[in-house]
Amino acid sequence: MRTRLISAILLLGSASVAIYFGGWFVLILFGVGMLIAAFEYFNMARLGNHKPLVIPALALIACLFLNAFLRPTLPFDFAPLILVIAISFQPLWELTRSDHQGFLLDWALMTLGVLYIGVLGSYLFAIRNLQDGAPLLFITLLATWMTDIFAYLTGRAWGKDPFFPSISPKKTKQGAIGGLVAGTLTFGVLGSVFGMNPIAAFIGGVIVAMLTTAGDLTESLIKRNLGVKDSGTLIAGHGGVFDRLDSMFIPLAFAYLYFTLALGYH
Repeated sequence: MRTRLISAILLLGSASVAIYFGGWFVLILFGVGMLIAAFEYFNMARLGNHKPLVIPALALIACLFLNAFLRPTLPFDFAPLILVIAISFQPLWELTRSDHQGFLLDWALMTLGVLYIGVLGSYLFAIRNLQDGAPLLFITLLATWMTDIFAYLTGRAWGKDPFFPSISPKKTKQGAIGGLVAGTLTFGVLGSVFGMNPIAAFIGGVIVAMLTTAGDLTESLIKRNLGVKDSGTLIAGHGGVFDRLDSMFIPLAFAYLYFTLALGYH
C-alpha cells in the first residue's frame, strides 16, 4: 500500500508539472507513457498467442499523438490519412505471407490498439490545445484518477457486493459508488472553480466518472480475454502503465467533445 501511494504521488506530481508548462512537456510525458501502454497492450496480445504488427502500430499511434499535438500549426488534419494506413496495413502485409492462420484476429487487435490508444489518447493533446487547456486537462485527468483511487480505497474498506464479477471478480459495487462520487466531486467542484457552469460541471463529472469505470472494466475484459493478469510491472505497486492509463482513454474523448460542443471552448 505504501509503495502504491508513493508511486501515485510521484505520477500525479509529474503529470501536474507537465500539464502546467504544456508544450513538449506534455508530449514527452504523456506521449511516451501512452506509447508504453500501447506496447504493453500489444505484448499482452502476443502473450495470448496473437501476432498483430507491433512496430507499425506503435509508429501510427505516435503519428496520431504528434498530429493532435501539432494540430494548431498544421495545414490540415492528418488523422484520417493515418487511420486509413492503420486499417490497411495488416491486410496488405498479409499478402507477403504464406501462413494466414489467425489473420482476422491479428488485424482486429492491431486496429483496435491504434483506435483505442492512439485515437482516444490523442484527445489529451487536443484538450491541452484548447483555451484554458491546462485546467481543463488537469480537471479531466484528476477526476479519472480520483475515480480509480477511491474505487480501490472504498472497495478495500467496505466492499462486499461483487460488481461485474464475470469481468473483474475483485471489484465491488461499494467501490464503484465510492469512485463515482469522488470523480464527480473532483470534476464538478474544480470545474466550477475554474469558471464552468456548476450544473454543467457536475453533469460532466458524473459522465467522466462513469466512463472511467467503464474504461477500467474494458481493460479487465481485454486482459481476461487474452489470459493475462497484469499488463506489466513497470510502476511499483500498480502493475503496468496500461493498467494505470486504461481508464482515461474513453473519458478523454468525451471530455473534449463536452468542452467544445456543449461548453463552447475552442
